[in-house]
Amino acid sequence: MKKLLKDLVKNKIIRMIDFIFSQFISKTNNIIMLVAACTSFESNNGHIFLSLEYFKKNNFFSINNKKIIKKILFILNKNQTNWSLELSKHHAFSNGDIITPLVFFKDKVYLYKIWKSEKNILKYLHQKQIYNEFDLIKTCSLLKELFPSKEYNYQKIAVALSLINQIFFILGGPGTGKTTTIIKIIIILIKNTKKNIKIQLSAPTGKATAHLIETLNNYKTFDLYLSSEEKKLFLLKPVTIHQLLGVSKTSDKIFFNKKNPLNIDVLIIDEVSMIDIFMMNNIFSALQKNTKIIFIGDHNQLSPIGAGSILKKIYNYSHDGYSIETISYLKNITQYSKLYNKENKNNTFLISDKICILKKNYRFKTNSGIYILSNAIDQNKKEIFIKLFNNSIKNVFFYEINCEHQYERMINKIIFYNQEYWDKIEQKESIKEIIKKFKQHQILCIVRDGLFGIHNINNTLEKVMYKKNIIKKYSYINNQIWYPGKPIIITKNNKYLNLSNGDIGITHFNHQKKLQVCFLQDHNNTKYIPVDLLENYETAWCITVHKAQGSEFNHTTLILPNKNLEILNKEILYTAITRSRKKLSIFSNKKIFIMTSKKQKFLIY
Repeated sequence: MKKLLKDLVKNKIIRMIDFIFSQFISKTNNIIMLVAACTSFESNNGHIFLSLEYFKKNNFFSINNKKIIKKILFILNKNQTNWSLELSKHHAFSNGDIITPLVFFKDKVYLYKIWKSEKNILKYLHQKQIYNEFDLIKTCSLLKELFPSKEYNYQKIAVALSLINQIFFILGGPGTGKTTTIIKIIIILIKNTKKNIKIQLSAPTGKATAHLIETLNNYKTFDLYLSSEEKKLFLLKPVTIHQLLGVSKTSDKIFFNKKNPLNIDVLIIDEVSMIDIFMMNNIFSALQKNTKIIFIGDHNQLSPIGAGSILKKIYNYSHDGYSIETISYLKNITQYSKLYNKENKNNTFLISDKICILKKNYRFKTNSGIYILSNAIDQNKKEIFIKLFNNSIKNVFFYEINCEHQYERMINKIIFYNQEYWDKIEQKESIKEIIKKFKQHQILCIVRDGLFGIHNINNTLEKVMYKKNIIKKYSYINNQIWYPGKPIIITKNNKYLNLSNGDIGITHFNHQKKLQVCFLQDHNNTKYIPVDLLENYETAWCITVHKAQGSEFNHTTLILPNKNLEILNKEILYTAITRSRKKLSIFSNKKIFIMTSKKQKFLIY
C-alpha cells in the first residue's frame, strides 16, 4: 500500500501531505493507511466525513480509474475487509471521547479537528430559541409597510423569524432578494430596540465586503426609515471575517474567542457558502451569549476552499419544516393564514426553525434564459441542455470548442465583446466610466493552467489584441507587460495600499504620462496606484470562477476546459452561470458540459 500511495502522489492523484499523514497513522496496516490517506484527501475536497459506504463501494480518492482500484483491492485481499472492525480496534481511532488523530463515530470517519468543530457547531444550532421581547403591534405595522402586498412573501417570513432566532440562516439563489431582506431586517431591529445596539455586517472576502458597503450606501429603503444619525449610531462599517475575528496572518491565533468575545449585539454575515467548518466554529466561539447572528448565502454555490461545506449540511434540515410553536408565531406576526411549510415531524425543529429558504426570483423572469439554465443545472433537466446546444435559450449563447479553428474564433469573439470598453479608452472618457464599462463583461475560467486556463487565455488575448493594433503600446515594468487598458485583479490583501483580494483595477496614464492603476472604491471614489508599487496581482481579462464568487456582471463569458477534470462539478457550473445578470456566453465541448452538470461534489453526505 505504501508504494501504491507513493505512486498516486507521483501521478498527482493525491497530495504529498495525504501520503505523509497515512504513514504517520500507520506504516504497516494497509487498511488503516488507505483510510487515513482517503480521509486526509477528501477533507481537502470539502468533505466533513467519509461514511463506511465510501470504502465499501470502492470510492477511494473519488477516482474512476479501474486499474488503480483493482490494485487497491488486490492489496486489501480482494475486498474481504471488515472496515468497521479494523477501524474500531486501531489505536489511531476513537469515538471522539478522547483525542486521537481520527474519529470513527456512527459509521463515519472524521479527522479529529473536523469532528470537534462539527460537534461544537451542532451544539450551537441545537440551542433553544431566546424569544426576545419586541412590540408586536409596532412590528406588525412596520412589516405591513415594508411588505405592502398581501401576496405570500418568503422575505417577510425571513424578517419575522430573524426577530425570534438568536441564530438564523437565510438561503436562496441569485435574485431571490437576500440583500433586500438584510436591509429590512436591519430596519426592523433598529426600530424595535429601546437601547443603542451595535450591528456588524461581515463577509468572507474583501470583494464580498465591498459589495455589502456598496449596498448599504445605495439602498433607498434605508433612507425612508433610518436617519443618517441612526445609521451612524447603530451600523458598524462592514469588515471581512478575518478582520472581524482578528485572525493572525502569521499564525493560527484568533484575537476574539470564547475568553475574549466580540462586543456586538447583531452580526450579519453574507456569502456564507464560502465559510468552511473551522471558520464557522471560530465565529460561534467568538460570540457573546446574547449576540444575534444571521447568515445569508446560496447553498448551491461553490463550497469553501477549506475543509467542510457546513452550509450544505445545515440546508438539509430545511426540508423538515417548522415546529407548531414557530408556525403559530409566524401566523400571528405575518397575518398569513396559510404557511407554505410543512409541520416538522422529525423532531429537528431546533435547527429547522432557524432556516428560511427564499424561493421567488425577483431579478430573473421565469422566461429568462439565465434563470432557465441555472434551474436546469440545479435540477438536471436534460431537455434544457438540448435547447442550450441549439442556441434556443434567450440571451444564452453556446459555442462548441473542438478544434484549433473554433478556439481562434472564441478568442476573436471575446475581443469583440470588449470592443465598447476599448472605444471608451479611445474616446478618452473618464476613468470611472472606463472601469464601469469593463466590469459589465467578465470572462470566467474554471482552471488556472492549460490551454483553457486563465494564464493562457489572458496571454493569448493580449497577443491577438496587439496584432490587431488594439493594444498600441506596451512597457516592461518589474518584468511585467503593462499598457493602457490592462485590467488587473488583486490576489492578496494589502493593508498598506488599502487593497483587498479580488479588487479589479484598470491601467492608464497619469498627467505625467506614467502608468498607474485606478481602482473604484466606496462611495464611487477612485484610488490610484503607480504600477511599480503593486504586488500580488494578475491580469484580469479572464479570472477564475472562485475569484468571481460574490460578484455579478451584465454579460459573463464562461470557458470550460476540454478535459473531464476533478475540479469540474455541478456547483462550479451553477456559480459561474449565476454571475450573469443579462447575457451569458459559454465556450465548451458538449460532452464536457453535460458531464460537469451531472457531477455532484458532495455525494458523501
